[in-house]
Amino acid sequence: MKRKRIEPDAQVIQGNCLKVLRTLPKHTFSACVTDPPYNLKFSIDGETWDNSLPGEKYWRRVKRVLKPGAPLLAFCGTRTYFHLAMEIEKAGFEIRDCLMWLTGEGFPKGLDISKALDKEAGAERDVVGKKKGALSVG
Repeated sequence: MKRKRIEPDAQVIQGNCLKVLRTLPKHTFSACVTDPPYNLKFSIDGETWDNSLPGEKYWRRVKRVLKPGAPLLAFCGTRTYFHLAMEIEKAGFEIRDCLMWLTGEGFPKGLDISKALDKEAGAERDVVGKKKGALSVG
């Protein structure tokens, strides 16, 4: 565990969170804001850090170091939100509100619904014009 003081009352602690949380005094923090792995099961450069969600054991340790009634804000992917919320609730937290950040960008979804509906109906679209130098997408 590595500690670095950044302000008179603040410090950054690097280490395995389950081990570090165990060393901290009970009811230390007024809030927890965290961005744990989302369990989306993809890898970047061979790293598989995102292949699981923190379980009940993790959230129990977080709860122990929070003051009574302290809020927890945990980011998660839309496909795995329910599973994360279940683990947090099993640890004794009360799920009250859900903040959602909805965006139309990010990972491609892989389906153009209008093209899928046309294909299902056997319909073909009329070409309404061509732009010189534009790529043809089929």
